[in-house]
Amino acid sequence: MEGSGIEGLTLQDSRTVPVESEQQRTLDGDTDKFVESMKSLFDYQESQIRISVEGFNTSADPVELYTSLQDLFKTCGEVDHIEFKIDRVRKQVISPWVVVLRGEGAKEKASLLDGSEVGGRKLTVSPVEEHTDGLSTSVRAARYVADFQRKRSQAISVTGYDLSLPQDDLKSALRKHFASCGEITDILVLYSRALVHLYGLGSVHRAVQLNGTDLGGGFKLTVQAVPYSKPEEASGTSHDVITVT
Repeated sequence: MEGSGIEGLTLQDSRTVPVESEQQRTLDGDTDKFVESMKSLFDYQESQIRISVEGFNTSADPVELYTSLQDLFKTCGEVDHIEFKIDRVRKQVISPWVVVLRGEGAKEKASLLDGSEVGGRKLTVSPVEEHTDGLSTSVRAARYVADFQRKRSQAISVTGYDLSLPQDDLKSALRKHFASCGEITDILVLYSRALVHLYGLGSVHRAVQLNGTDLGGGFKLTVQAVPYSKPEEASGTSHDVITVT
């Protein structure tokens, strides 16, 4: 990190975190693999034990503090990584730090370190209580992917279909007609016009190629792309969030 004197640490500024990870772009259009990948990630996250640590000298050298905490907590299990913030104005670390552990009994062992001394200061050590939605990682992964795809979908406008068709039958017919174009995340019927939302690289381009095709009963469809606006990026904060692995 430039100007910090810390080498080998990974700096992650909240203003520059990409909306889509490289893994998500790689899995674009392959929903099953995307869900499987996210489930593995959620399984891994659930195996982590997060421990809040405070009471240390915030003016201490970050490298020495990191090394001291790593040595202290490695007796509890695997130190997966350590998270902390740096005040760029005062040029000092911000309390608390979070030590992320993995391993059987890591939470109980870490709790026993409450009151330990580092740099002449007594530490306050406490597990971070994680709020859970009660869902399995499989369900959570499926919902995450569905939401991810829905937010990044692009729409096509479809007209020319049989207006006498019941809405459910029309949606079913449109879903089958455009299924080969990409992942269909939503279909909105506005009487004489339907908006079909598609996710996947080139999905809209493939859908537009179906302009003039027959949906059934001799009704020729008019298919047009709908202008797409990218979501705004999240605003930044004044602190750098650092993850040490």
